Amino acid sequence: MQDFIASFGVFSPIIYLLIFSIFPIFFFPVPILAVVGGVLFGFVKGSILTFLGASINCYLMFIISRKFGRDYVKKLLTKRLTPKQHEKIFNVSDEKLMVSLVILRLIPLVPYNLINYGFGLTNISLTKYMIASVLGIIPGTIVFLNFGAASTNIWSIEFLLSTILVLLLTGGSIYISKIVEKRELNKK
Repeated sequence: MQDFIASFGVFSPIIYLLIFSIFPIFFFPVPILAVVGGVLFGFVKGSILTFLGASINCYLMFIISRKFGRDYVKKLLTKRLTPKQHEKIFNVSDEKLMVSLVILRLIPLVPYNLINYGFGLTNISLTKYMIASVLGIIPGTIVFLNFGAASTNIWSIEFLLSTILVLLLTGGSIYISKIVEKRELNKK
């Protein structure tokens, strides 16, 4: 993919932005795209392009899910859930959904694509979804772009540090999600 994008020369940033905006719709792994962006464009330019592409993609996938899937899924689940279960799923406040979304965005192990489509099925407003998505995308973008930029020399201290950052992001976000989950259980 790296060679394909680079083959467009001065237009490679536009091609990368388009690929990042569209490929995840079809479940292409986002971390791979972010690493490619770091390798091709370096940390700063790669971060800007990746952030823009990810934001556009979040918007597109949310709209696709909201427009084409939400009513179908709601009808399907309404037939299969008790009223209490339906309430727990479909009447969650925007604030709780926003916190959940930021946390999910931080966990690299949770598929980005499923988050985008899944939140399109909820009642969260598009504005709050985009705010939470953007906030949640920033740390992962920085970490994976740094990893990609440093991966051109895997024997460097920069690569070692970027690898540690990937591991810290993963471990830290899992830890945060467990704390939030524990708080939710204590409230009940």
